[in-house]
Amino acid sequence: MDKEEMIKQAEEFMIDSFQHGNIPSVIANGMIRHLLQTRKYILRLTEGTRRDTTALELAALLHGIERAYRRTRKYKELEGEIHEIRSAKIAEDFMKKKKFPRKIIKKTVGLIEKHETAPTKESKILRDADNLSFLENTLPIWFEARLWMGENKEMIINDCKERIEIKFREIKSKKGKEIAKSFHKKWMQWLSQKEIS
Repeated sequence: MDKEEMIKQAEEFMIDSFQHGNIPSVIANGMIRHLLQTRKYILRLTEGTRRDTTALELAALLHGIERAYRRTRKYKELEGEIHEIRSAKIAEDFMKKKKFPRKIIKKTVGLIEKHETAPTKESKILRDADNLSFLENTLPIWFEARLWMGENKEMIINDCKERIEIKFREIKSKKGKEIAKSFHKKWMQWLSQKEIS
């Protein structure tokens, strides 16, 4: 199986999982966009290198897959596990079922499991891409979903400001920092407007 076919199958699985999950469509569509954009940033951050990005691209598409299954009976055995482990297990099951190469499965699963702590150079690329995708457009969806669930607006604004700062600080690559600057500024101004509206 070639790279393009693996990426295509992973993308279709991810989109189908969110579209048929038990979550509101605005959140499902936001997650789909976030995961597709994470892959886009993998390609942008590795542009000009000779790195094989297959596992990174698969991890980008699948690192949040467990969110599609949180309110279903499927993968009930993963309850109590952390987000990264749940996503890694679901991704591993999918890739094994589709007969992806073992080496790719192992590398992809490892990247997903470590995408929050980012102890390796490759996992740092994934975390940078994930954070850039969040900073590009996930914040307003996160904000609106929490408001819809009845949370206090002032608390959400404060949490969002803190989340922006954390995500911005976590980006380590020079290229990633440059991209993130405009998003950081945009959302801090947006949140300031939310405070007075």
